[in-house]
Amino acid sequence: MAENVTQPSPAPERSNAIPDSYAIYVNDQGVDVWQYRVDVRDPDGSWRFVETHDAEADLRVSLDLATLTPPSDEGYWVYSRTYDCETNCK
Repeated sequence: MAENVTQPSPAPERSNAIPDSYAIYVNDQGVDVWQYRVDVRDPDGSWRFVETHDAEADLRVSLDLATLTPPSDEGYWVYSRTYDCETNCK
C-alpha cells in the first residue's frame, strides 16, 4: 500500500457525508482514498485524506453501499459506507 503524505487534488465534493464513510477518486494515475471524520476538534466533520494507490498496483477494493458518480475525462468518485483493500493480489 503506497501512502501519500501530501493531500491530492481534487478533494471530495460531497458535503452531507455519513461519518466514517469513504470517498474514492479513481483516475489513470491511481486511486485516492478519503474518509469523512467527525471528532472533538471538528464536530461538524470533514474529509481527510487517507492514502493513494498507484495504478500499477494490483488493487482489489471491497465497498458497501457504494455510489458511483458519472465518469469524466479526468476520473470519477465512488462514495461508500465502508472501504477495504488489498494490493498485489494474485
